Amino acid sequence: MSWESRQGLVPLRALANPLRIRIVSLLTGASLSAAEVAEELGIAHASASYHLRQLAEAGYLEQVDEQPPRGGKGRPRRCYRYDPSSAARLDRTDGRLLLHEAMSADLARRLAQAGAQRTSMDAEVWLDRQTWEEVVGLIDQAVSLVHGKAGPPRSADRVKVSMTALLLELRDER
Repeated sequence: MSWESRQGLVPLRALANPLRIRIVSLLTGASLSAAEVAEELGIAHASASYHLRQLAEAGYLEQVDEQPPRGGKGRPRRCYRYDPSSAARLDRTDGRLLLHEAMSADLARRLAQAGAQRTSMDAEVWLDRQTWEEVVGLIDQAVSLVHGKAGPPRSADRVKVSMTALLLELRDER
């Protein structure tokens, strides 16, 4: 299957699968091979390989290097990592509802795994434009910090965390 791309845009619908959301999240902190992704997420190697290829073709992941095979025999392992520039190239015209449904499903999985909750917030309020833009900027900073400081899974000095941010500017339905 080939993802249609307009002017280098990344198709949002390519991410509209809870497993793909988990893969992109995992590869934010480290470049991993299909075997490592499969092991970390508890899925079949073939499934991990398929989804990695699809995400790379859609523009979310980049192939970063090939590692020698374990034990020195066989083909080199192809490794992928999240391409942070894909966020700026998202095609928001198609697939937004599918992505939100996938995010909701993955959020339910994360909530079931939660050991401790640090903070949460929900609001449907009216803000002046300046305050709203300040909030958006702060969340953008938090997202950049989380992505920039993310590391490989199961490192001794790291804690596994989840951050979900969805800021919506609502239409006035009056």
